Amino acid sequence: MFRRIAAPLLVPAWLLLAVPAAPEDVTRAGRIALVVESGVDTAAERIAPILRDRIQDRSDVTVEITSGLSADADLHIALGRRDASNGLFRDLAARHHLTLPGVARTAPEGYAVKRVAADGKPLLIAEGADARGVLYAAGEVLRMLGYGPDHVTLGPVDMSAAPAYRYRGSSANQGGTMREITGARGWTSEEWRDYFLDFAFSGANIGYAGGAQFDFLHSLDLMTVGGCRPNQFRGEFPEAWAAGGLEGWEGTNWVCPSIPEAREALMKQWDEEFARTQPHEILRFYAGDPGGCRCDRCEPWGKNFIELCEEVAAIWLKHHPDTVIEIANQDLSNEGDRAIFAYLNEKPRAWLQGIAYGPGSNALSSYFRDELREDLFEYPGSGPVNRYLAEILNNIPKEQTITHYSDITHWIRAQYNLENPDPHLMKAYNRRTFHTRPRAFYAIFQHIMPFSQGDIIYSEGYHDEFHQYMWNRLLWDPNRTLDDVLAEYCVYHFGPEAAPAMAEALLQLEINLEAPLAENEGIDRYYLLVKEAGWKMPPHRMRGNHRWMLHMQKAALDKYFQLQLQRELARDEALQRLAGSSSDDALARAEALMADPLETPDMAALRDEARRLGEETDRLIGLRNVGLFSIGTPLTALGWTEGQLRKAAAASGEGRANILQRIATYEDPGPGGFYDDAGDPGRQPRLVKGGGFDATRFLDPNNRPSQNTIAYSLDDPRGVAFRYTDLDPAASYRVRVSLVAPRMRNAQGAAETPLRRQHLLADETYVARDIEVPEYTAEQFEFDIPAPATADGALELTFERAEGATGLVVSEVWLIKN
Repeated sequence: MFRRIAAPLLVPAWLLLAVPAAPEDVTRAGRIALVVESGVDTAAERIAPILRDRIQDRSDVTVEITSGLSADADLHIALGRRDASNGLFRDLAARHHLTLPGVARTAPEGYAVKRVAADGKPLLIAEGADARGVLYAAGEVLRMLGYGPDHVTLGPVDMSAAPAYRYRGSSANQGGTMREITGARGWTSEEWRDYFLDFAFSGANIGYAGGAQFDFLHSLDLMTVGGCRPNQFRGEFPEAWAAGGLEGWEGTNWVCPSIPEAREALMKQWDEEFARTQPHEILRFYAGDPGGCRCDRCEPWGKNFIELCEEVAAIWLKHHPDTVIEIANQDLSNEGDRAIFAYLNEKPRAWLQGIAYGPGSNALSSYFRDELREDLFEYPGSGPVNRYLAEILNNIPKEQTITHYSDITHWIRAQYNLENPDPHLMKAYNRRTFHTRPRAFYAIFQHIMPFSQGDIIYSEGYHDEFHQYMWNRLLWDPNRTLDDVLAEYCVYHFGPEAAPAMAEALLQLEINLEAPLAENEGIDRYYLLVKEAGWKMPPHRMRGNHRWMLHMQKAALDKYFQLQLQRELARDEALQRLAGSSSDDALARAEALMADPLETPDMAALRDEARRLGEETDRLIGLRNVGLFSIGTPLTALGWTEGQLRKAAAASGEGRANILQRIATYEDPGPGGFYDDAGDPGRQPRLVKGGGFDATRFLDPNNRPSQNTIAYSLDDPRGVAFRYTDLDPAASYRVRVSLVAPRMRNAQGAAETPLRRQHLLADETYVARDIEVPEYTAEQFEFDIPAPATADGALELTFERAEGATGLVVSEVWLIKN
């Protein structure tokens, strides 16, 4: 990376906006001549129309593409490179002493931009070192222009730059899951190209693409990356070939490569497929997430995976010999990783460049990892975020490298997820949603990138657009401050007047993801900051500004959900007080309270604001916030409380009293008892076996939140267990459990009714057999514990899958002392 600028930014860039260049140093232009030599510089000829259109998108100026200087223009912009010039551009760049970055030789992908005077008129020369350098020079021109309603401005500039990292990849996609949830329209091919161009102008040099997208990226001399799961079989195969040990992925199309016939069929398949596949510059092989085989014949999967990759890579390279091959060590055991290290050190492996490090690659994180490298926690360095990267570099040969494919798209259940997300926002927005995390991702970038040669980002939609922009700018120059990158992004997309407020809004939005929603004053601050930016944006910048609309949509929804949460908490508290009395009068007052609409006029106004903005962003760019489709979903246990009160009103005597008592003391197991919210990592102290999952979006929203978090097992017949100590040997106990399972649908979307039965054991004694697990809406069951099971002061409760049943699920467990 090489960079020269006339005035280094030593303070946040938006502070400099208040100190403009002297008027005589600022060029103001309404007519621009974009000078490109025709017939000699194909890169400049391809990029010039894109640059013209992007300037005109931001200002009502006239931009004419010419082959020479024009007498009618207020500003000339000469775009090209000297080695592709037949005279004009070469002479301009040499006469005005443009210096491309580099030490021993010109740095690849670099560029230089300089404002000079030609024939008494301002001339901006943008020179690329190569075809990609021309593209990045054009991106710099776009960022350095000021955009008025009918003119652009340009101050003094004399700078050069080249990228710090070899691979700078972006993923331009609309987001299939979010489009399905929101019903947003699909993108046109032009919209996809425009979105990727945003990243290309910010410094990306590689992307995920196929078909026409593949051709478009290569037309700009950009690279593409492809992927392969080496034991994935495209057609039908015998059941005996099915891969084993893929918890949660049974019935999918992975075969066991340790079966000779299956392996032979795989090689035949790949040979035929690769012969007709487009020749990507990089091909990744994925070990998991999902994929692979963990049967006894294939363990450790890391060893079998790397050996299988070598065979499949030989087939790919036969058809596409210039491709760089990487392997992604996802979802492996420690033994599997060590097997890969041993394989790489056994002898030179010329077919492989190195490790693609992504979700599930880190042996110090439980994300897609069943076991951790606990020894590395003793002297953890900077911590789990990069300690295993150091370990990988320490164990692979010096000719092997690491390239990231970072998940910067999810805020929960992710490679770099938030530690303490607000649970109510999680319920409202789930895993894929519009958000920003500038501080966190800036810090993560600085921690992980020194170990690699770049990053080819993983994304699941447009909602991480800012993160991808920031990543590309830091991959180009990692020494920039966060303030500098934020200011550049906000000035470019919202204009200098609105930039300070929008930069603060992006920072506030990150804080709001973790701050307790009910009392978080930052919700109002974010809303007002985005409003302020909208007020300050001149009409020509506001027109069609979908990024501002997406922020305003998010701000209105956050404010709506905050008011909803406050209303729910207050109502639930009032209803629980009324539940303390079994009188008909108290229940009548509860009925009256429940009949009062939860949504206030202020909430309705926010809902309408978000809906209008969502319709506009759908029209502009095929995007709507997923939160629009969570409105009406309870954020607390209010729905459960109301349902129980209605049951109580219909009951009488002891039945009514029991229901009302349950409302008032739901989680309380009584003296000497124990309670576990089985699926919540912070509230399951006695869980000793079983995975955890928040199944809220698959279950009845009127379940209590604790009923929608489940401990589960899909492969182990006795995969969920709880252990208790310090029991009273002389006392008797009973167990209460909440159970619920998601509704099942087949690949065609039709409802299925799998066998959902499980047994319960106290130590090794069956307490209950064939408990029918309800679908969608949780139910509770109670059973007595045999006295001998607790006579030693300890107990293990184990859930066992019934013969032929699908999986195990447990929501809550009470052990109650009688």
